[in-house]
Amino acid sequence: MGHAVLLTGPERRRRWSLEDRAQILAEAFAPGAVVSEVAHRFEVSTVSATNGPRLS
Repeated sequence: MGHAVLLTGPERRRRWSLEDRAQILAEAFAPGAVVSEVAHRFEVSTVSATNGPRLS
């Protein structure tokens, strides 16, 4: 018996360029930065905004 994959919305995983990753991390770790605001601006989770290697 096989399996099926049901896609019900837009793809959630994004591919980020090295420049985009560097900018997100620089903004997230800047003095006085609010990580949740940076994450919201880039439309990523707060965990993703501070976890550079996992930004796909």
